[in-house]
Amino acid sequence: MIKQIDWQGTPAYTLENDRLRVSICPAAGNNAYSIHDKILNREMLRVPAGPQELAEQPIQFGTPVLMPPNRISEGTFRYDGRDYRFDVNHPTGNHIHGMVRSQPWTVTASGERDGKLFLTSILRLAEDANVQRQYPHALELELTYELEGGTLRHLLKATNRGETKAPFGYGLHTWFLLDGQPEQWKLQLPAVGSWELDDKCIPTGNITPLSGRLERLLKGDCLEGHNLDTVFQIGDYPCLAVLSNERVEIRYSGSDVFKQWVIFTKGEAHDFICLEPYTWVTNAPNLDLPEEVTGLRGIEPGAALELEVKLDVIHK
Repeated sequence: MIKQIDWQGTPAYTLENDRLRVSICPAAGNNAYSIHDKILNREMLRVPAGPQELAEQPIQFGTPVLMPPNRISEGTFRYDGRDYRFDVNHPTGNHIHGMVRSQPWTVTASGERDGKLFLTSILRLAEDANVQRQYPHALELELTYELEGGTLRHLLKATNRGETKAPFGYGLHTWFLLDGQPEQWKLQLPAVGSWELDDKCIPTGNITPLSGRLERLLKGDCLEGHNLDTVFQIGDYPCLAVLSNERVEIRYSGSDVFKQWVIFTKGEAHDFICLEPYTWVTNAPNLDLPEEVTGLRGIEPGAALELEVKLDVIHK
């Protein structure tokens, strides 16, 4: 079942089957702000009190869409002969989390096909003057949420309708609940290393092998005592994070364009953990490293990039 709802005066949509109920607000950054596990009668995400709170703090709830993700040092970089200056919106003097986290998307299609519920929306960056003064590219972002059984897919197609090559980085900042019981949750995260960060959380360019408790994440480690704001290089591993307890296994994965993870516990793990798949690493355009390492990529005029993030909820 898919239906449009009135979310405290703001239009939103629910995709619902016998296992999950997913609530999405295209009008507020196209955020999938709630995923309710009907089998366990449990909310999976940190949910805002309403659309106003989501509008005021768009990164703090649900599944914020980030383009580009994380920080850009001083908001500036140079790419393909063009200088970019993004708004400085963080106390450290950097830009953070991109320009599409609050924009209203236009719903273009919804319904059911092949047993899957879907909702498709479009955001045309050329129509947003605030975006264009920072990122002068006519990208068209088409995002489809697709629900089938215990699987929710996030399918993005980014098409360059302009005449210049567009630097592109994308990520999600998904807030999973730990129910105040980090000792009952385990995280498994295949990765080759972690990026060394400076005092402003900007990568220095060095990737260090995993050691200590971070190395234990490779096979899975209890989250109690972890304090993470850590950027991981995936390398040749699949993009896959597994969050689990004795009742449920949550498998969060991305297609092969995702080469970085940020894992954030907002202090020592207790109530939440953010699993953040990124196509490029923090500050990628300013790092003097190969693009296959940083994840920096450009979309040529007339070309499109497609990617997928998949959430599988498996009950034990």
